[in-house]
Amino acid sequence: MSCENTPGAAARTKAEYPAVYYAAVAGLPGASPVVRLEKAAPVFAVVRERATGVAAIAGILLVAAAVRCWSLLAGVPHAVGIDEPAVIDRALRIMRTGDWNTHAFDYPTLVIYLHTGVAIVRYLIGAASGEWSSLDTVKIAEIYAAARLVGALIGVATVWLVYRLGLEIGTRRVGLLAAAQLAVHPMHVRESHFALTDVPVAALTTLTVLLSTRAARLHRVSAYGWAGVAAGLAAAAKYNGVVAFFVVAVVWLVNEWGAHDRWIKAGAMLVGVAGAFAIAVPYAFLDLPHFLDGLAAQLARFARASPGGDPAWLLYVKHLSLSAHYWVPAAAAGAVLVAVRSRDRRRWLPVVLFAVAYFYVLASHALVFGRYALPIVPMFCLLTAAAAVEAVRLTRRVPALHPARVNRALFLIVSLLMIAPFSVDTVKWVRTVRFADTRTMAADWLKEGVPGGARLAVENSGPTYLTDAGFRVLATGRLLDHSVDWYVERVDYLVVSAFDISAYAPYLGAGALVFEIAPTPERWGPPIRIVKLH
Repeated sequence: MSCENTPGAAARTKAEYPAVYYAAVAGLPGASPVVRLEKAAPVFAVVRERATGVAAIAGILLVAAAVRCWSLLAGVPHAVGIDEPAVIDRALRIMRTGDWNTHAFDYPTLVIYLHTGVAIVRYLIGAASGEWSSLDTVKIAEIYAAARLVGALIGVATVWLVYRLGLEIGTRRVGLLAAAQLAVHPMHVRESHFALTDVPVAALTTLTVLLSTRAARLHRVSAYGWAGVAAGLAAAAKYNGVVAFFVVAVVWLVNEWGAHDRWIKAGAMLVGVAGAFAIAVPYAFLDLPHFLDGLAAQLARFARASPGGDPAWLLYVKHLSLSAHYWVPAAAAGAVLVAVRSRDRRRWLPVVLFAVAYFYVLASHALVFGRYALPIVPMFCLLTAAAAVEAVRLTRRVPALHPARVNRALFLIVSLLMIAPFSVDTVKWVRTVRFADTRTMAADWLKEGVPGGARLAVENSGPTYLTDAGFRVLATGRLLDHSVDWYVERVDYLVVSAFDISAYAPYLGAGALVFEIAPTPERWGPPIRIVKLH
């Protein structure tokens, strides 16, 4: 803060440090106590506003933590998230072999390395407390508990990042309303319950957008370097996180092209993204052939032709609108609002740009999973908050709604109406997920009705970690990957977990159907059929 005694310095102080400015004015010598009190009133208003904001974000973060930790261990160990073993099993393999090369690059390794570190810490804590004494006796449920807790905390941290981003590009109200929406958003709460890559990549892309806006404001080499680091980590968490680097590059182009040090800033940005990715995914370079094969397999998987039906963009709009049909149109309205206002355009550019670019990437691929849209959920929270805050501000033109107290009450009502549908669906989900789903019930039946050591062929969507229950498991993506005769020679039971069984007639007819269970609104999971082969 400048100490120059000039009108310009005073104006900057008033704009950037209002509490300091008003305190100085209130303390001017020669002013009477009454005048000083009048002059100090703005100081009290600023302090009250900041105190209210701190209390509000603290409450929002507590709610975010509560709903993400509620039923955190649901499904462990036999009904974990469909892709969780791909992360946790590789982390455990690193612990047991000391080989940090996962030898599989369908996922980059940042999140796997993170959970390896978490598992090591949990293992040492368990050893110190007498829970186990060797890696062979580690309880998988305890590893999942630690991993899921970290995932939930990353989800809570994302709520904080959204609040900070709202302050950076908007107002305190925008930050609070956006954070409140994300705190109870059903998709973000649900995915924060699992040790997957989606929540970390959403956190890191949000961090990249925040650091990009900061770089545009500060115009410093280091600021662009840190934005590049965040983008590199986002790509190292999940490959589609590389979209965040596109945002950093455009922010640099728009804000720094005329600067004398533009190429230094570009270099810092490139070194940051490449260095962060290399550190987090070192075997992308040390095991280049396998990395390229793994990445190519993923690209080819997403390049497959659409199976028909609704286009990908419409399916994602439907996923994002499940709890509130107005939400996507409200986000679009917010994007238009900040784009047409010249004072907001540059500040909001990273948010709008990332939302549009990431949605384009989603819409241009036929393979659709709702959780893939998670990184744009924080951006939509900010854009809908901007639209709502502007709508509330415009109501002050109505004389009856002009007083500040009335406007604050109206903002609170609008905020509650916006988060209400999210809250209802989130509470429903966390209450329902507590109950045993079909995979857990099938695993319980196997443990009671099938001899230990039996050989099982289990699909990817079926019960998990049955080897810990004493069975010999032949894991497969789908039973359809091999013929019936192939399984007859190798296993005793087929565990079918496909929803569409139109092609499964030979497998279901290869023996006696000894167990069957279907999902219900209160019992989630896939339909499970267990066939004892002849």
